Amino acid sequence: MRKPISTYVELLYDENVLSWSKRLLSLSGLWPDNRSDVRFSLYITYVAIFTWLEIVTLLQNIGDLEKTLKNITLSFPTILIVLKALMFRLNMHLVLPLLAVVRRDVSRGLYRSPEERQTVVWYNVAATLFSTSSALSLFFVPTLFYVKPITNCLLSKFNNCTLPYELPMKVSNVYEVTGTRTYALFCVYLVPTSMMLTIGATGADSLLVTLTFYLCSQLSILAHRVRNISIEPRIYFPEMRALVERHTELLRLAHILAEAFSSLMFIQTLGLIFSLCIVVYQLLTTTESGEDMNTVHFIIYSCAVILLAFCYCFLGECLINESSEMQLACYFTNWYDLPEKYTRSLIFCIARSQKPLYLTAGKFYIFSLETFGTIVKASMAYLSVLKSII
Repeated sequence: MRKPISTYVELLYDENVLSWSKRLLSLSGLWPDNRSDVRFSLYITYVAIFTWLEIVTLLQNIGDLEKTLKNITLSFPTILIVLKALMFRLNMHLVLPLLAVVRRDVSRGLYRSPEERQTVVWYNVAATLFSTSSALSLFFVPTLFYVKPITNCLLSKFNNCTLPYELPMKVSNVYEVTGTRTYALFCVYLVPTSMMLTIGATGADSLLVTLTFYLCSQLSILAHRVRNISIEPRIYFPEMRALVERHTELLRLAHILAEAFSSLMFIQTLGLIFSLCIVVYQLLTTTESGEDMNTVHFIIYSCAVILLAFCYCFLGECLINESSEMQLACYFTNWYDLPEKYTRSLIFCIARSQKPLYLTAGKFYIFSLETFGTIVKASMAYLSVLKSII
């Protein structure tokens, strides 16, 4: 007998809400509650050395357009990862009040009814899917680049093959590799690259998604409770007072979240626009030249970039919708059956909810599905400029 889909969904439900984000950020020493300067120093040093080797390779091939674009495609994301890690390290203390409230709510219970539990589970599972799928996809892309030269050599049985001394990652080897032992040492150094880049690319993003979806679920539950509040004066006033205080708290937490991640998301947005432009250009170039393996790589890469941009914009759209829902919930209560002094709290909630909550990128971009179209259009516009220049 088949199990219902809800059974499989429950497997992805995280009762502690923060588990996946904590795992990813703890590896690099960036978990706000328990930061480790030693782990962060080791992590950022490794990634910075790798990034520096990529930049050296880029400068060495600056005269070759094809190699330059390939180097930019690979080096630009690692530069963004270093910048994101440093910026999150500077702003991670801002998230502490929000984490404290999440733990408090988990200990008290995030829901009271089956309808509320369904909302919590949906947003929680969405956050878990983002963390796991983005980590797996971003781990897969650099791994493909790593195994490609070795696989080609194995298929050619090393007959007249110079690839054993070509590093799997397109980085400068500082000095010429002429022996198998030196080549093996460089390959061993590059083995953790996929994991390190994945941690840097998804750690802070996973926390952002988790906290945003947590706020969305609590705003949705708040609206549900306002709709179903009893209009009996003895019950209404204390319950409505508690709901208004909860609404105020969620608004404060949303502003903390936006402030903590605004600058980081600005860098990420520019990176997405630039990366999509370069990757699509590379995809068009490799398709015309008939390089099937490179075409597959760039298709996967471009899909990952587009999916990541869509996830950010979908995240912002959810927050906008859930924060705006409060005014409708207040309006559709039986406020006309209440004394005038009890309806004032509803007026304040409606007035405040008319200005929705946003996720912003450096105060310039507001993340929404409309912004996703703007990101894609900007990338394609830069692509047209790039094709006309080159």
